[in-house]
Amino acid sequence: MDWTENSRSRLLARLQTHLDLNGDLAPPWARFPDYERHTIGWRMGEGEDWIELWSAFLEQLPQDHDTRTAYLQRHPPAPVSWADTVHHVLFPLEQGDDNDSDEDDLNRVQRRTALLEQGLIASDIAYSTWLGQQTRVCWPWEHNETPEDAARYSTREFWFWSRQVAALRRAGGWTPPTMPDAWQACRHALESGEADAIQLHQGLLSLAVMFCAGQVWAPWQLGLSLDEFEDSFENDMGYVDAFHLWGMSAFDDAGHLRRYLMSTQAPAAWAVWIEGELFLD
Repeated sequence: MDWTENSRSRLLARLQTHLDLNGDLAPPWARFPDYERHTIGWRMGEGEDWIELWSAFLEQLPQDHDTRTAYLQRHPPAPVSWADTVHHVLFPLEQGDDNDSDEDDLNRVQRRTALLEQGLIASDIAYSTWLGQQTRVCWPWEHNETPEDAARYSTREFWFWSRQVAALRRAGGWTPPTMPDAWQACRHALESGEADAIQLHQGLLSLAVMFCAGQVWAPWQLGLSLDEFEDSFENDMGYVDAFHLWGMSAFDDAGHLRRYLMSTQAPAAWAVWIEGELFLD
């Protein structure tokens, strides 16, 4: 990374204010677990700033394997989608190869397997990292005016919240707070854990109701067809498109996705479709 002397000095000064007691800067997946690997959030705002700081931190981190392994082990494992980045942290002097040969693919699989065995990456780990950062239940209407806004613009965090609340509901002894008027369509689902009376043509609202109930129903479980996918990101998207939006936010690795497909008994055509849409390793 090329910086002028002044900008580099300012960057290093800012870096010092974010180091923890070990002198570490948390890896991006540990700092922002509610950011999926390829979100635009890494190219703007806080995410972009953190990536810049992390690059400066890694430049100063000794390049020996033991030091870098110890650094990674002090922080939560990375989602599988970060495997190539984790490998580069461990082997900063290794030259990358942009070829798409079978040998390169085999090397990537072997590297990922080794990182899984070392516990430096893990399947469906981002939720656990996010949950460990929560000091209370942050209700989605605190930051989103409507359920549709939360489902569209805060999909991953809304889904993590859904899993958190579902666990609280199973444990018993909890009462959700009063919802604002704009969220009343989700009230019964949040209180009961049941997503009934949903309107599938209102895809974002249907997804929000399911989040509040703690379970996302697959389109094939609802009798929908692949022909209903329109590849839309508009507010009036149908449920298949809302489910697609959720899939892009919820799954960081193929293993996690396949476990979901198995648990919902996905027909072959649907499984091929979603695996092709999400491009997960």
